[in-house]
Amino acid sequence: MKLSLTGSVLLALGLLVQPALAQDSAEAQVKPVHRHDHASGAHEHEHEQHDEAEAFGAHVHGHAMLTLVLEGNEMQLAFQSAAQSVVGFEHQPRSAEQQQEVAAAITVFNKGDWFSVNADANCELAMAEASTDLNQPQASKGHADFYANYQLLCQRPARLTELQLNIFPLLPALQQVDVQWIINGQQGAAKASLSHSTVRFR
Repeated sequence: MKLSLTGSVLLALGLLVQPALAQDSAEAQVKPVHRHDHASGAHEHEHEQHDEAEAFGAHVHGHAMLTLVLEGNEMQLAFQSAAQSVVGFEHQPRSAEQQQEVAAAITVFNKGDWFSVNADANCELAMAEASTDLNQPQASKGHADFYANYQLLCQRPARLTELQLNIFPLLPALQQVDVQWIINGQQGAAKASLSHSTVRFR
């Protein structure tokens, strides 16, 4: 089951970059334009939409995006990062070692233990799904991302106050995670890094 943020939630976050084609009353497909930064210069590429997680921003090495949405007692998180920041390459795996690196990264994301929220909220992971473009055609052009979607159920959602990201020691090439959240209608944003890995919502 794919977890996707609703069109209304994405719109509230300012993440829809162009008019969407509605799949049904709750979901919308978008085809964003990503910015791919290299030392030789910035190039803009238009890519087919993987899922709504792609809507949230630029494909920039060393950076990732994380969106958190809490409605009632259900929390959804959507993570996206350039594959370069996760496994060190963005082409289709060319060796058994590279295939193992991709598989290991998927395993890490599927465990969902690289982030946590404050214990008072009493949240438990209900679903985790990770994927990557590395086996898709666009990877042959040197552009691929990792995605991870999560669903958590919180027994005391009103007590949710912070998010701790433990991903930076796991991914040395990842320098920053841009976090955006909607918590029961309240919006906010922050930038997390190795030295500032705790995001506080209040």
